[in-house]
Amino acid sequence: MKILLLGDSLFAGWEGQLGPHINYSLKQEEPGLEIWNLAESGDNSFDLLEKLDKKEVAGADLVFVWIGANDLATHKQIFLGEFQDNLLKIVERLRASYSAHQITFLGPAPVDEKKQLYRTNRLVGYYSDMVEKVAKLSGCHFISMQEVFGQSDFPIEEILRGSQDDGLHFGSLGYGILAQVLLVHIKNKT
Repeated sequence: MKILLLGDSLFAGWEGQLGPHINYSLKQEEPGLEIWNLAESGDNSFDLLEKLDKKEVAGADLVFVWIGANDLATHKQIFLGEFQDNLLKIVERLRASYSAHQITFLGPAPVDEKKQLYRTNRLVGYYSDMVEKVAKLSGCHFISMQEVFGQSDFPIEEILRGSQDDGLHFGSLGYGILAQVLLVHIKNKT
């Protein structure tokens, strides 16, 4: 099974590992999983669109798209209408190589507002709703990271504590929870 990860620093972050922490966390549970991680820190939906225009992304069994944390940031915000347009174009680009049921979108993760200067959970909710709307409209799958982290046995502040400790970038606990959710999705497809 080969998966493609597209997104921003939440998929790209190393958090003390020798590569993206999500790759490490997934491999701990599923050593045979092949992971193609094209996520890049700082990317927003425009950056992802540009990447999809320039790079061949065919060849995976499943695609996970996690974009929005930078689109919703108030100091560089991409407005909801533009974000929706970009998401629809991302689906269109991916549909050139994948069927809708191979594509899963993740909604932006909650933030710790005591530490995060440019993101609020209210904005996370709006942008997550838009990701869900586009995913459903397009026949793709959707994972609400607000629900995933919110329903965890751990307090959200603990999940969101990473080496940067900025209320956005989480550490091993968050990556472990994320990996479990992705693996459930992956195993449902095999």
